[in-house]
Amino acid sequence: MNDARFGTKSKLMAYAPPSSIGGSALALHYANVIIVIEKLLRYPHLVGEEARDDLYQMLPTSLRVSLRTHLKSYAKNLAIYDAPLAHDWKETLDGILRWLAPLAHNFIRWQSERNFEQHQIVNRTNVLLLQTLYFADRGKTEAAICELLVGMNYICRYEHQQNALLDCASSFDYEDCMQWQLQCRASFVN
Repeated sequence: MNDARFGTKSKLMAYAPPSSIGGSALALHYANVIIVIEKLLRYPHLVGEEARDDLYQMLPTSLRVSLRTHLKSYAKNLAIYDAPLAHDWKETLDGILRWLAPLAHNFIRWQSERNFEQHQIVNRTNVLLLQTLYFADRGKTEAAICELLVGMNYICRYEHQQNALLDCASSFDYEDCMQWQLQCRASFVN
């Protein structure tokens, strides 16, 4: 079947509803956001304020508002970040990225192959548009991205807290460290 609707000069893109990522013209933008999140999650201990600010600036207004709301409600319940919860967040984010990241990478690949096609360097694409973020529901995709960002925030804060504790511990001499530990134990007893 050689239907013109599904050829290389496809009109398939026109079938994306306005509520989809492609229909709202955010597919490439969200693909880039997801890939940046994926990279930052590989090395959370290296994520500084500049990287977080750059990522935040990439987000559209609707996602910024949603993220602020989620972070405010989440931060009220936490004063200290703990290892088991950081581990749970890591597993959750890995699970989300297992299905979301390939869609983002496929869209980038599809977009670059399409650009090559327009210059007649490549005859056909190896990635189908259906294998990308293009037809994904915008609300559900934004919710997944927001969850990734909230989890990444927790993991990064946990990593920074651990680094600060290590720095603090390494700056004490042995007697100061012992005195600090005794004070901590006494505060738990009282």
